[in-house]
Order: sequence, then structure tokens, then C-alpha cells
Amino acid sequence: MIPVNAPDLGPLEEQYVLEALRSGWITGGPFVERFERDFAAWVGARHAVACCSGTAALWAAVMALDLPVWADIAVPAFACDALANAVLVAGHRPLVLDVEGLTWGLSYEQLDRGVFPVGALILVHTYGVPALDTRPIAEWCRARRVPLIEDASEAHGATLDGQRVGSIGDLGVFSLRGEKVLGAGNFGAVVTDSDDLARRVRLAVDNGLPSQAVRYWSVAPSLNLRPPHLSAALACAQLERADELVAARRRVHHAWRDVFAGLPFVFQQPHGEPVWWLTAVDICRATRMLPQDLIAALHARGIEGRPGFYPLDSLPHVGGPSTPVARRLLESLVVLPSGPRTTEAEQRQVVQAVTEILGLRSTRSM
Repeated sequence: MIPVNAPDLGPLEEQYVLEALRSGWITGGPFVERFERDFAAWVGARHAVACCSGTAALWAAVMALDLPVWADIAVPAFACDALANAVLVAGHRPLVLDVEGLTWGLSYEQLDRGVFPVGALILVHTYGVPALDTRPIAEWCRARRVPLIEDASEAHGATLDGQRVGSIGDLGVFSLRGEKVLGAGNFGAVVTDSDDLARRVRLAVDNGLPSQAVRYWSVAPSLNLRPPHLSAALACAQLERADELVAARRRVHHAWRDVFAGLPFVFQQPHGEPVWWLTAVDICRATRMLPQDLIAALHARGIEGRPGFYPLDSLPHVGGPSTPVARRLLESLVVLPSGPRTTEAEQRQVVQAVTEILGLRSTRSM
């Protein structure tokens, strides 16, 4: 089976995990401290707080804002369901807004109408591409003093105007789940330049304890979301290899554009310097085939595919007005094998399978 997104682990990861195992640390420990210091510097933020998952990082970021219970949080429709769940569990209602059709990020036009109050806004850099309207949305938030959380979980290393995503908003959230650009099992991080927000995030992920020196005396409602030392060891190794892993994702994506040249499919548009966590292609709109049918046919040939995200407004526990662009993306996108170890031979095999299944012919030789 050609996988959609197999991780890339090597000798450095093995070395650091063995060091962590032999250290006697289980939760917290020197690898956690090292990751927080080095990751903050890499992103370009003053603080990083590690936690046990990307969803935990989203929840902690929302909790750190200390919003009134009535405050809604604006979120893009085309995003992982963890985004809506984190907002709901933090006690707020996600106000689901549609995305634009080029980079598939939150559409500024949805905000520019100015017909609703929001307590905060979460911007997602979808599939590793900086959202097209990042700068105007950030300015919109600043002008109205609306806190901005960047969900950069899919975009480690992507930049906009030379600035790493995750450092543009008030808070940046990263998932380092095993299949992400930097993968460390269940692991996440929140970054910020604000001393106060960093303190609140740390309270949220550390049982509300104001200091590790004080036990059983919490000062804020929170959970134990501290990361395992073993995962932090993996994260440190992946961070040291970040340039290599980012370059591999970009290589795979650009090879997809090359081997699919001449076929009537539409790729996500670049903006800034994307990292291309996953390569998703609008295949089905041109062929009138449902994504799940194409994915099933590919699976029968030993190729894994993946559909796009369900629009958050379609989730039964979220709801909201219909978001037509996000709905169209669900009905037309197929995610191709995009892991850093995907080979060009595997990509040519996928293209041959797709063209045979759909009865298409490329205008250039493969």
C-alpha cells in the first residue's frame, strides 16, 4: 500500500528516545524544556508551551484568552473537526465562516461585512499553505482588538513575507501528531510573544498550578495536558531535521504538479512560502466522480487516498449556515500520498491509476 502520509523517523529520533527512556523522566523533563526553548526560537516567538496534543493546544490557547462565556469564536469551515471541538469544550460557540477558493483559508469577505461580534478568531493555514487573507484578517483583528489564534498545525515552517506562520497572531497553535510535517506522536505546542498569555497557557495545561513547586493548589480551571518526555524527545529530533523534512514535503508536492501536468485537475494555490503538508487535488469536479468512489478504487489498487474535511457547519454538534465553498471542496478534493518518503515512481503509479480509473489521457508523457 502506498500510504497517504507515512512519518520519516531515523537514527536521531532513535537516539533521543533512548536518551529519554534512560533518563527516568516520564512527564516533563529536559527534552520538554529543550523543545520549548528551541521551538519558540524556530517559529520566531518569545514563548512556547508544549502539551500532549494539537487539540489540547487549541483548547489551552482559547482558555488563555479568558473570554466571557457568551463570546463566539469565528472559525473557518474547511478545517479539522478538532478545531470546533476545542472551542466547544472551552465553553464557546464556533461561528463557522466560509473559506476562499484559492488557498482554502478563512475568507476576509466574511469578516468585512461587519455584521457580528466575535470574542476571538481562529485562522487555519490549510494543508501547509499560508491563508490568502492572513494579513488583512490580522489587521481586521488588531483594529477591533479581537484576539487572533493561528492554527499552524499543518504548516510547520511555512512563511509569509519572511515571517513564520504561527508568529503572526496573538497565539500560534501547532500539532506535532505523528503524520504532521514535524511528527512526535500525540504532541502539541502553543507559541506567543506575550508573557501574560504564555503564563495563562501554562496554567491551562498544568492543572492550574502557578508553580511546579506547589502541589494541589490550582488557581484556574484547567486540565493535566502536559506532554510525555518520550514524545518531546521525538519532537526535538524532528525539529533538528526541520529543514530536511520541509524540503521533502515541497519536493513531493512539486513532483505531483509535474506528473499531473496535462490533466484537467486543479491544485491548491500557493501563497507565501508553503510547506505543503498534504497535496490535495480537485479531481472529481472535472470528472463528476465522487471522491469516496475514486478513493475506494485507488485503495483496491494498493493506493491510499483521503477526502477533504467535512465543513464544520455540517457536524451535528456544531451547525450554522451553509458554507458553499467548503462544501464544494469536500465534494471534489482527493488528498494524494504526500509523506516525505513518497517517491516519484510511486507518484507515477498513482497518476497511471487515476487516469485509468477516470478514463483520461494526459497531454504529456509520464
